[in-house]
Amino acid sequence: MPKKGFQPSKLVAAIRAGRLSGVILAIEDGCDVEEADIHGVRGLPLRIACFEGEMAIVRELLRCGANVNAMAADGPGAPLRLALRGGNGEIAALLLQNGAEIPAGLEIDPAVLSRVGKLSPLPGEAPVPRLPEAPPDKPVEIIQTLPEHTIEEVDVQACYGTDTNLLAMDLLRFDEEANAAAAAPSPPKDSTSDKKKSGFWKSGR
Repeated sequence: MPKKGFQPSKLVAAIRAGRLSGVILAIEDGCDVEEADIHGVRGLPLRIACFEGEMAIVRELLRCGANVNAMAADGPGAPLRLALRGGNGEIAALLLQNGAEIPAGLEIDPAVLSRVGKLSPLPGEAPVPRLPEAPPDKPVEIIQTLPEHTIEEVDVQACYGTDTNLLAMDLLRFDEEANAAAAAPSPPKDSTSDKKKSGFWKSGR
């Protein structure tokens, strides 16, 4: 009689099939989110989900209490190591955001670390605070909101200097008008022609 092999649970089967609805139903039916593998090491569902790369399933398992730092036969931090091995950086960032510890000697891509704290938190998880990002060539601009109807007064003590360009232009325009008047034919002489022409400073300009 052939020996019966290892049969995956409904939960593990749903995870491998990538069916979130099946995962939810399996957990509701009482399947253990910390189910052990063939070697008796617990945490198999989350390890499989992290390697398969189904973000929604990983979130559901974490929400239901799966151990983010589950062990495996080859050491601690199995979910994180399997997420990175499967090329699932977003899931690795989610694990780190939810308390995954980085095993000694495991190198994390800076792009993965930069996503930590920027993913949507799990239900009931306190969001990780983060600072506003600024372009590389521009510092972060901090804007302080003033109370309503607050008026900021600026006291200007004095203003010095005269725009000499305006005076020079007025003098040039006056000279041009005087030269044009001198070149024009002389009008008939009357009583007003004997009046002395006013200079620039008496012209009313």
